Amino acid sequence: MQANDTITLIEAYDAMRIFVETVWRRMDKPQEEVAFLLAGLKWADGSPVDPAMWQNWLTAAHSVKEEGASPP
Repeated sequence: MQANDTITLIEAYDAMRIFVETVWRRMDKPQEEVAFLLAGLKWADGSPVDPAMWQNWLTAAHSVKEEGASPP
């Protein structure tokens, strides 16, 4: 991917979830707080297990779109 490639909100949400899970696994130790977060981010019946997380994600995405993303 290039820095200016676009993806959907759902793809970005899944990318964030996969990223957090990858970092968590790389730590190679139990991290209950991260495991709890990941459990709420997973999809069930077409929406995240914790609907508030989806709303928080949409708010964050809107904020980035309005204010612009920080450079990597």
